[in-house]
Amino acid sequence: MKKRVFVILIILAVFLSPPFALFRSMAVMLPYSSWHKSRSVQAEKGFEIDIPGGMSTAESDWYPFVMTFNDDAGFRNYTGNDSASLTIMYNFPAFSLLKGCSRLFDPSSPYCGAFYGAYITSGNDEPYGFSGGAPDADKIAGIPEFDLKYLVLGPFGLDPEDMIFDKSLISSQDGVSYAGYDGWIRFDVGIKTNSPVHKFSRFDQSYLQYGIPAFESEDDFAPTDMYGRIYAKYFDESSTGVIFYILAADPAVIADCDREILSKSVIKGNI
Repeated sequence: MKKRVFVILIILAVFLSPPFALFRSMAVMLPYSSWHKSRSVQAEKGFEIDIPGGMSTAESDWYPFVMTFNDDAGFRNYTGNDSASLTIMYNFPAFSLLKGCSRLFDPSSPYCGAFYGAYITSGNDEPYGFSGGAPDADKIAGIPEFDLKYLVLGPFGLDPEDMIFDKSLISSQDGVSYAGYDGWIRFDVGIKTNSPVHKFSRFDQSYLQYGIPAFESEDDFAPTDMYGRIYAKYFDESSTGVIFYILAADPAVIADCDREILSKSVIKGNI
């Protein structure tokens, strides 16, 4: 009996150890993401978007695979549009096996606070973020603001009223070819928002994917300067908007992610 208890304690200690945190995260996120993918805008419309994950590069840069999340109810409440649908495909920085959490929380990492992926929108009329078939830059900027405020920083303990999200357009370019289609508009923006670096104070289910922050934090959720790159396109046949995005504090991270990962995304099916 004592031997069995000892073995169980050893297994539990290994399972809870920092090096095992990535595998705990993947064990949770694989089925959770698959469940959301089956209920996504893409699934409803009959197409797929494949975005490479961290395993597509030789670097320890990003989480192994891109996840899917739907929040129609929250997004409708946020926008006041009771027919808006939003699917979020996202990826975040790789885990530090020593710390047992994502480098999303590492203030010394160029990947601190970084994300990439795609927002897929639809509605009864035009999808949110578009007007007359053209991307509306202000509305599109509201999507990552909603994402950061309510789905990322809020669960970490930052009150929405304390969140900063100020944006400025750096440049835009029409007629861009991306993900196998012509006609995208690219926006590069500057964003001042809150860093995700903070001291752990209470458990939230979001820590199951990111790990519990274990990096030093002198100032929780401190204001920080970030950069964003967005590729947006309206697909008339399916009345769907697709918005690829990268968010990072280091412009080199955005350039590398765009070149090596996001630009290799593939849209499959009739969109």
